[in-house]
Amino acid sequence: MARTVKCPGCGADLTVKDDNRDFMFCEFCGTKIRLDDYQETHRFVDEARIQESKDAKELELKKMEQERWRTEDANKTAATYFKWLGIVIVILVIAYIICMGLGIA
Repeated sequence: MARTVKCPGCGADLTVKDDNRDFMFCEFCGTKIRLDDYQETHRFVDEARIQESKDAKELELKKMEQERWRTEDANKTAATYFKWLGIVIVILVIAYIICMGLGIA
């Protein structure tokens, strides 16, 4: 179904033959004309929900970072424990060898 619109640029009456189009250009002055009857789509953004989502992601990242630190600390503690255990064993072996050499044992 054809309809008529008025060009906002030059005031010419234009016939719209294709209703599936969102815009057209005036054939006289080239002005772009919206054909959607100026219907607008409104988006409502819930800022609180966006912030809540950001906060949840940040909290999750902090939890992951703390878990990584705990794992690293546990690994360092175990390494320190085994290092000292090794030192004690070496000292005991040296003491045993010295005692055997002196005939104490």
